[in-house]
Amino acid sequence: MNREEWQNKVHQNHQRSEVQRSEGEEENHVDTDAYFAFIKRRDDKIFNNVSEQISNVSGRFSLFKKAFIFTFWFLQPILYKIGYFTRSYFRFFLNMLSVSFGVCLKSVSWVTWRRTVRYEFKKTLSQAVSGGFFSTLFTASLTGLAVVSQAVYWLGAAGLSKMTGPILITVILREAAPILVGMILLGRNGIVTVAECGQLAFGGQLKTFASMGIDPFISIVVPRTWALTLGCFSLGMIFGMVSLFIGYVATYVMGTMQDSIWTFYGQILLSMSLWDYILVPLKFLVIGFSIGIGSCVTGMNVRANDEASITISKGFTRGILLIMVVNILFTMEF
Repeated sequence: MNREEWQNKVHQNHQRSEVQRSEGEEENHVDTDAYFAFIKRRDDKIFNNVSEQISNVSGRFSLFKKAFIFTFWFLQPILYKIGYFTRSYFRFFLNMLSVSFGVCLKSVSWVTWRRTVRYEFKKTLSQAVSGGFFSTLFTASLTGLAVVSQAVYWLGAAGLSKMTGPILITVILREAAPILVGMILLGRNGIVTVAECGQLAFGGQLKTFASMGIDPFISIVVPRTWALTLGCFSLGMIFGMVSLFIGYVATYVMGTMQDSIWTFYGQILLSMSLWDYILVPLKFLVIGFSIGIGSCVTGMNVRANDEASITISKGFTRGILLIMVVNILFTMEF
């Protein structure tokens, strides 16, 4: 190829690119004009509908009716903004209710519990119980030393040894244990669920699962929610037994407690009412269920402009809020 042919080819390519650019600008111009025309037709249609409604109003108090129609039409964009921001604040709560109902509805069907779902359930339950076991033991030991032993010591010194059982039931099993176990489960497993679900949603894997015929709700949300529910219950029972045992050992060493361990546990059990046998396990179950639902909802509703640190901190804050709300609701009701 000589120099003239090369220059002709470059000139032809330049002309071709100029033609394509001009055609693209014309298409964009046409699209913009069509969009503005559509907006104008829509506004004209809305104004004509409002004018027709006002003209059809007659009878008594017609002036007030016309003023109401015009005012509502004028304030409609403002009401839309107010409703949008209001729904944004209550969106997490509404999502929690809908997802909770969906989990309960899907869990009763045996078709839901396929092999992959059972595997996810077993894996999450194993991680929840084994991962939080030593943290629960350590926290329960500190609680037994700080709360149980001091309560037994000072109640005995004040001559109120008969109040030991009811006070320990109220302070340890009803109030302290659900909050501490919920925080352990949230930190060990809830945040991991938020991060994993957020990564799947941000990377598009959830849409890929749906296109392959795999429902992410059944494969991820259902097994993880029930696994965290049972995990919270298991860790809660371990926490209660260990904290009371460590508290007994500490008071026995100090010489405050002279009864046997079985007598001490018997006093605790006799101090529990029927509501305590129902309330304490149910509170652990509801807290674990709330942590599972909240973690999955927070992770799967991640947006494109959200950073990982913001999503994780949001999941932790929501988890703490759910734990406290459930604990307060149970305390108020019972």
